[in-house]
Amino acid sequence: MTERMAPLDLLCTAPAVTDLLNQAIIDRDRLDTFLLTAGLSQLVEDRLHPDPLQLHRGAEFLDDGAGSHRAAALARTAARVLRPFAVGRDAGTLLRLRAVLGEASIRCGHAVLDPTVTDPALSSGFTAGLPSIRWLPSDILRVPTCFRSFDQHPDDVVELAHRLLKRTPDRTTPICVVGVRTSGSYLAPLCAAALELAGSTAVSVCTYRPGRPWRRVETVQLRAVVAAGGTIAVIDDPPVTGTALARTGRALERLGVPSRSIVFLLASADTESPSVIRRRHTITLPWSQWSVHQRLTEEAVGATLTELLGPGHTVVARHQPETHIHSRARVRERYAVEITTGSGTTHRDIAVEGAGLGYFGRHASAVATAVPGHVPHVYGLVDGLLYRDWISGVDRPGEIAAAEQIARYVVDRQRALQVDTDRATSMRGRRPAWEVASGLLSRQFGRLAPAGQTQIMDRVVRNLLRVDTASIPDGHTDARYWLRSERDGPLRKVDFHQFSFSNLEMTCYDAICDLAGAAADPPSALFESRLRQAYLAQTGEAVDQEKWLLYRLTQLWGLGRAGELSETDIEDRCAEAVHDYLSTVIALPRSTDGSPAAPICAIDLDGVLETDPLGFPCTTPAGALSLRALRVHGYRPVVVTGRSLPEAVARCRQFGLAGAVAEYGAVLYDQRTRQCVDLRDRTAAQAMRAVRRCLETSDGIEIDRRYRYGVRARSRRGPLPAELTRAIVTTTGPAVRVVVGAGQTDFVPSGIDKATGMRALSARLGGDLAFAVGDTAEDLPVFAAATLARAPRNADLRVRGAAIPLTRSSYQAGLAEACSSLLGHRPGSCPVCRLPDLQARTSLLCRVLALREDGMRGLAARTAALIATTAAHNRR
Repeated sequence: MTERMAPLDLLCTAPAVTDLLNQAIIDRDRLDTFLLTAGLSQLVEDRLHPDPLQLHRGAEFLDDGAGSHRAAALARTAARVLRPFAVGRDAGTLLRLRAVLGEASIRCGHAVLDPTVTDPALSSGFTAGLPSIRWLPSDILRVPTCFRSFDQHPDDVVELAHRLLKRTPDRTTPICVVGVRTSGSYLAPLCAAALELAGSTAVSVCTYRPGRPWRRVETVQLRAVVAAGGTIAVIDDPPVTGTALARTGRALERLGVPSRSIVFLLASADTESPSVIRRRHTITLPWSQWSVHQRLTEEAVGATLTELLGPGHTVVARHQPETHIHSRARVRERYAVEITTGSGTTHRDIAVEGAGLGYFGRHASAVATAVPGHVPHVYGLVDGLLYRDWISGVDRPGEIAAAEQIARYVVDRQRALQVDTDRATSMRGRRPAWEVASGLLSRQFGRLAPAGQTQIMDRVVRNLLRVDTASIPDGHTDARYWLRSERDGPLRKVDFHQFSFSNLEMTCYDAICDLAGAAADPPSALFESRLRQAYLAQTGEAVDQEKWLLYRLTQLWGLGRAGELSETDIEDRCAEAVHDYLSTVIALPRSTDGSPAAPICAIDLDGVLETDPLGFPCTTPAGALSLRALRVHGYRPVVVTGRSLPEAVARCRQFGLAGAVAEYGAVLYDQRTRQCVDLRDRTAAQAMRAVRRCLETSDGIEIDRRYRYGVRARSRRGPLPAELTRAIVTTTGPAVRVVVGAGQTDFVPSGIDKATGMRALSARLGGDLAFAVGDTAEDLPVFAAATLARAPRNADLRVRGAAIPLTRSSYQAGLAEACSSLLGHRPGSCPVCRLPDLQARTSLLCRVLALREDGMRGLAARTAALIATTAAHNRR
């Protein structure tokens, strides 16, 4: 079977879509003609419903609790005022073009749904209007989830249309199909075509993007349908939360459409509809009834594979039910097949998996053709299903082999799938990788995050993530997706096409992003460095440090969004990424070797070395520079914290610290010997087990599994309810004390505190405790044991009442000031601890990471300095 190739880049501009459409018409490819016509219609619709200055997006942020509803309403009013300017002077042309494309989409839908229909008779206005689309060169197609990431099929739309007509048997009743963009731009005209083929005589189509206002012509259209006693049918791809559908329903009701006139048409991937639309009129096609399952029978697979292999082949397929795999609304099935030819019979295992319809699905074949040595053998793509060899994964690759293979795949993919343009730079509002990274860093602006992102951070991040050689990414490159069917056989990348241009992808045209994706969830602590070494060996180019950090954070955000890593894992790995970056650019000594008598410096984590304005606890350049200054001046910094042992060990490894006291003194860690010492006695250990048992039987309580020597627990609102805490203390008696924090409750063995742990660590390391910095009452015993004690400005009332000298600054800026009291100068200001000259890129990102190292108090001044640095960097 001959298969047309797809464009490598599915994020086409309007001129590119027009060229593809003209070719599809010439080739008489009905499905692609429909998909591309609907795509052009979507581009025009989006141009008619712009978001000037991101005001609608800002209004959504304000409505979500980050601000006031009055401010949100003001933003929407401003957006409506600015809309004519954003659309431009060609609004009339666009409206006429939308009408032509809408009608053409329905006519093309007829041809897709009914094989007896001749090629669609497209109007002269359609042909004449295509050239005018070329003046939308900057607009980029949105790939529809329904026909790219999900296994929806036109047959499913037909079934939903028939079920709708059972509810409204009068074929003369007006029906307006409202498609929720982007998938609705494709599903709505198909549904309208199905309704017309079933006999409906008054069908119209409209699309809506939640959060954008209706245009007057749409309002008139919808109200006319309701006035005639008609039905508004809302259609979209399978919902997760149903938020977009619910917002569409509310937007219709604000126009005066009664709820009884609104029906939701849903191809559901789950067992029931989301709660936000459950009370509305809903017509549902359950996952088990999707038409894709009919194409996965043994007879259908055997016949299709016979056709793919060509004359002289006969295939018998046997489904392997124990290997049934499907993600949300996407299939992958395994079949044992017998292939008979004139020369005999061979046996193979193949996979049949969803890839997308039309040219969206053919992208998978294009990728397989471009990198054949890295992916399973592909037989072909038919009706949205890709046929390929099954990779069993009987033997996981070794770490070095995996790093080398992933790096080679990234390099080969970059070379084979190069494109001329990095389209991600103009995809604001669509979560490209640079925008995700910018959003993560903009958390430091607090409630002003949207303004800080659009006005400052976007410019910074796009500059740092500029792509030299644009190529099509994979999107999911970690080691779990590399398998082999037999021991010592070749590694193959599975899921090589599912994530490019998918609903979960963060669009990026930089191969380094794929490389960082493999390091986001590494099989070991050393894997990240081996991966970068393999890339360097294969390309001769070192990975840029700034890109590496930003892409690691972005990929981790994506793993959290997809639910592949827990929130705790995401936080730990994000902190590790920041700390790896800072320890490298600040040039922290990694070795802990030093004089056994060198004085010790005890430093608390939360509120001193680390804060969490980025959404996870980590340090800043000032914190890392303070540690470096102490180290090079002959001191031995150690962590003394209430946080878990794994977190404390990670800080020692990342910053080359001599050791740590963790979990409020219940355990210590010696970095030199890599040993942990449990400082609890048997009674204390039994008390902690009792606390854990009590909490495990309590509803709505989350126990932090990283804590092994104490217990940290949270309720939905943060600290545990007072009555539960009292009950536990009553049960355990005096063996337990309670430490209530801002977001959790800790249970610690009585008689153990940070000072007992610090004394044990000092005895193990040798040397006196010369210096201590902390910010809570838990640090007071450590202060008493130290020769010199300081607390940052943010210290709590008990520390202030204990007459501990406070610094003028808070958090990491306060730590740096406290270190000045010990060293006699600001960290980094003398020849011994001065930093080497930093590259302009490094200075820029360090300024970003330093925005909140003095809390909100120094944010304005640091933001001004960042703006000045950005301007200077852009002039280079």
